[in-house]
Amino acid sequence: MQNLALNEPRFLGLLSELVALGPRLANSPSAGLVPEEKLAADRVLARLAPHVAAGRLSAELLAAPGHEGRPNLVLTLPGRGSGIVGFVGAHFDVVPADREGEGWQRDPWALEVEGDVLYGRGVTDCLGHVALLTDLLVELCERGIQPNRTVKVVLISNEEEAPIPEIGLDYAASVGALDDLAAGTIYWLDSADFGPTVGTGGMAMWRLEATGVGGHSGFTQNCVNALELAGATSRALVEWFEQKFPAHPDEARWGFLSSSSLKATRMHVPNDKVTKIPALAVVEGDIRLTPFYDMEAAIGGAAAFVADIDRRIEAGDPPRGFPRTRTQGGERGRVRLEPIGRSMEGIACKLDSPGLEALSRAIGAARAGEPPKAYSMTGSLPLVRDLQRRGFDVQITGFGRSNYYHAPNEQAELEHFRQGYRILVELCG
Repeated sequence: MQNLALNEPRFLGLLSELVALGPRLANSPSAGLVPEEKLAADRVLARLAPHVAAGRLSAELLAAPGHEGRPNLVLTLPGRGSGIVGFVGAHFDVVPADREGEGWQRDPWALEVEGDVLYGRGVTDCLGHVALLTDLLVELCERGIQPNRTVKVVLISNEEEAPIPEIGLDYAASVGALDDLAAGTIYWLDSADFGPTVGTGGMAMWRLEATGVGGHSGFTQNCVNALELAGATSRALVEWFEQKFPAHPDEARWGFLSSSSLKATRMHVPNDKVTKIPALAVVEGDIRLTPFYDMEAAIGGAAAFVADIDRRIEAGDPPRGFPRTRTQGGERGRVRLEPIGRSMEGIACKLDSPGLEALSRAIGAARAGEPPKAYSMTGSLPLVRDLQRRGFDVQITGFGRSNYYHAPNEQAELEHFRQGYRILVELCG
């Protein structure tokens, strides 16, 4: 197996097809974008079909009833021995791309290759990883190579949105698709910069609604400005969070690049005139929490903090520095925070794991002169903490550059996928 190398034309051919499917893989239900991951799964299956038919490889689409268009794809290549290794987490869905609004210099939905650089939405996150795993399985099957241990690949749906029990990895785990991996290591293949990535953050989304009293901007005594009220509440919420969840001492040991954060990311203020004070403002944002804190305490505490502000407004004692919260006639503003969807927990990977040792060794062998550099981030991965609690050894890596994740002009170096391929070969044994 040591002589195996990435088949670049085949890899780029599949990746080109997957990137072109991107508009139908974009995942943002609030924007009306619900992905059809089966389209991508079918492209992968088309490459593997001869080997499935010949019995060299098993393939199973896992989808809950009513969600057949959004499956996981489980691929199993039997090994000679009794061991097993799992590659999990590479996903079919992508984040949306707005060429004009985000300033893309290239078409996000067409793979472009310039020298050694690949451009297009998903080349790093995560269609490039999907294509890489597919090419590895095709190569092993075509050459009739049976690895020392069974190789199991689980390609998933709905990674880019809040977990849904009937879709994605949650569903795969619920039907036992990961159970046999408890005997080995799960290598989560949805990260970047090789790493290894030894920790991730938890994530929870929130919505803050500020209700004011609208009216003419020249009669402020009759109004409560919902926009100002939302801004003041958001600032107070961030200050509360930073006091309650400061940098944790263990973050240095795991090499976290950033500490926990709460921030606003979107705002909607219905208003059709500059001289009109808005009566409603909605702010949405997220929490990113290092795994040494409890996510329920964070999101529950945020909701309780905003509820306390609302009680103070009712009592006529708003926090210092807040804008007008009550009209001359006695009508008051209101604030309320609620979670959006389900939260995810972060993970601190086992630093003394044989799986991590094997991954570090494989990265070092594939990237001569560039030793592995373990790090952690507050990006989030679904279900990894639950798997760890159940006794699974979860380790994380990925190829490409993290600074292009979810970014305009997403790109990756082909050389990183060549090296990534060699890492996967090493881990297959």
